[in-house]
Amino acid sequence: MISRCAAAAFLGLSSAAAYADPPDISAGQALFERQWVPSPSPTHTGAGLGPLYDAPSCSSCHAGGGPGLVSTSIGTGLLVRLGQQGGGADPVYGSQLQTKAVPGVIPEATVTIGWRILDGRRIPSLHISGLGYGALDPLTFAAIRRAPSLHGAAELESVPDDELLSLEAREHREGVGGRAAIVADAQGRHVSRFGWKAAAADLTTQTVLALERDIGLSTSGRPDPWGECTPAEGQCRATASRNADSAIEVPDRSRDAIVAYVSSQPAPAAFDRSSRGHAIFQHIGCAACHASLTAKDGSQVDALTDLLLHDMGPELNDGIGEGAAKSFEWRTAPLWNIADELAAGGLLHDGRARNIGEAVRWHGGQAVRARDLYAALSPADLSAIDDYLLRK
Repeated sequence: MISRCAAAAFLGLSSAAAYADPPDISAGQALFERQWVPSPSPTHTGAGLGPLYDAPSCSSCHAGGGPGLVSTSIGTGLLVRLGQQGGGADPVYGSQLQTKAVPGVIPEATVTIGWRILDGRRIPSLHISGLGYGALDPLTFAAIRRAPSLHGAAELESVPDDELLSLEAREHREGVGGRAAIVADAQGRHVSRFGWKAAAADLTTQTVLALERDIGLSTSGRPDPWGECTPAEGQCRATASRNADSAIEVPDRSRDAIVAYVSSQPAPAAFDRSSRGHAIFQHIGCAACHASLTAKDGSQVDALTDLLLHDMGPELNDGIGEGAAKSFEWRTAPLWNIADELAAGGLLHDGRARNIGEAVRWHGGQAVRARDLYAALSPADLSAIDDYLLRK
């Protein structure tokens, strides 16, 4: 049974009066799982899907808070990120290609994803057709992104900036070279940590971006009723303006309830640090970047990430800069959800890697030494690392 405030949220009540109590986890779960529809409708007033979108709900891409499915289509865990090397978005299509639209609006494109095997590794191929608003800018790159697991996200948020900056300094002394993604706002400078490129500093920012880009919902952080529709997409903006009957579709209380639900997703069990696989993982240098962290309260965050940006080499350079990250830089991926991500289809930012060994083979740049030491391990040692990371 959901709480009174969750029920109000589910029925589409967007005013603060809908909440007699502070937002809670059950309210957030109802909103997270809610299947949004175009506004207005008999049961959902004041907030509407789109006009452009990729999925009708948060749970479409994060079922149970888990990772998105690696497949051949958009909307159940994969999306198309757009961008340029300098960090800008496409002038017509923005930073994400939305493949669905409400009635009366033209979708941005039709997208299918293919997979092929080359040199023993799976490689994605992106097929974009039917661009609804003209060609992409010649400087724009398009690439697949996979929705990561949300389990343990609150623990990642709990790591203080000072620890990440200390890790940055240590890695530079040791020649690893991780770089903190620094963002600035009215409260000062922060280490950004969420998203494949660490483009969101906290879970609230990440949630606001997802609501806008994935579902087309406005918040106080992104108040435009047309979502990510650019000025070049006049039909989209006009439709949104006609259908909007409230300034903000997801008010702060509802947004905070979603964040509360995401924050409630438990972290996976700790890794077995007495195992042989752990010792090998440390010995070959993987733990230099896939590190353990400490939360503000002193507890261990056993995610195996430094949350820093690293040069991952030319093979993973997709041409898209984002936030503080250059096109060849990626935030170190946490490894504590690796079993769930494999079960959902693959590893890395687009799900291309079918197993741990394949993921390691894609590592370049600052990870070359660890990659090469991994490749030289015996089958028994490789199996020990798999057992360690998969908690077998």
